[in-house]
Amino acid sequence: MKEHKGVSALLRAAEYEKRCAIGDGGRLSDALQRRVHTREIVSPYPNLFASAQYWTSLTPEDQSLHCIRALAQLHPQWVFAGLSATCIYGYQHAYSLHDGSISIASTGGLTHRDFKQLRRIYMNTIPSWQCNGIFVTSPARTLIDCATLPFERAIAIYDSALRAKHVSKTDIDTLRLQTRCDEQAVKRLLLHANPLRENGGGSWVYARIIRLGYAEPLFQVEFENPDNASLPYRVDFCWKLADGRIIVAEYDGMAKYADTSNPNRANMQAKLEYERQRERRIKAQGVTTIVHLFFEQVANLNQLDAKLADAGVPKIR
Repeated sequence: MKEHKGVSALLRAAEYEKRCAIGDGGRLSDALQRRVHTREIVSPYPNLFASAQYWTSLTPEDQSLHCIRALAQLHPQWVFAGLSATCIYGYQHAYSLHDGSISIASTGGLTHRDFKQLRRIYMNTIPSWQCNGIFVTSPARTLIDCATLPFERAIAIYDSALRAKHVSKTDIDTLRLQTRCDEQAVKRLLLHANPLRENGGGSWVYARIIRLGYAEPLFQVEFENPDNASLPYRVDFCWKLADGRIIVAEYDGMAKYADTSNPNRANMQAKLEYERQRERRIKAQGVTTIVHLFFEQVANLNQLDAKLADAGVPKIR
């Protein structure tokens, strides 16, 4: 289809601001809709548009944020909540949680004017904060609403919020007592949430380990790095057993390449050698077993169970 200068300018301006373009309700909107039909442009939410090529280059989280930023312009009174607020705060979470919907806080229910992608989370009083110029529910309220997500997904959001020091467990628990919510889910998440887990992947692996009934691991245990004392080796999960055994589990089998004393880190062969050396040195400090966990193995509970059992990790139930 022939280039439309108005459409091109609108899309460029929106991309620069990292949001979706907004239709004007007139001829420009008609031109945008024609290009939606030819698949040059996508419309992820009514009256919001983006170049198809640009849209597919974005992660699911960034796609949600592009919609949120545009909707915040259209509806400056909206207070974003749930997973939408999680995106605005930058809390780590699984991309699989994104289904194209947008969540806002509301003191009322759905209206006949609501689009199907809009989800209203009911609350008597909306604890409104601002983050990056957008109104959102408070961190504590956001986490309480995210407790409705599966535990294995919600735990990463809790860990991330605690790691960012936006909220404390006491803040969340206090609000839990004042809020109509899934109290058991919130209490379980607070019991297991830990800011020492460095990323969402580690939080997910932890939740799978706990689901299988294994003993609680230690996190980010440090071992001496003889090449660089200021950058000790840190492991993802560690069990120190009463019989003297020390078991280490690393997610994805990736060594921690933060040691800048190795000038050839960019070379894959050097990375592999670095990992082997790292393991030798960790084992020399009393570690008896190191088990590497890959995504596919963690996703399959039977495989994960077999890996941990073979490593000697004890079960408590």
